[in-house]
Amino acid sequence: MDQPHTTPSPFTKLAAGAIQIHELYVSLVHAGFTEAQALDLIKHILVNAKK
Repeated sequence: MDQPHTTPSPFTKLAAGAIQIHELYVSLVHAGFTEAQALDLIKHILVNAKK
């Protein structure tokens, strides 16, 4: 069976991660968190991600 042709992402893994973090930030602010609260939540998520 042939595998479907996939187009490689134009973004590096680092750029893709930054985009996802930005989307999370925008979503948190849209949900009602202040900008500072959103950044603090993201900081805690990233610091504790691999523990």
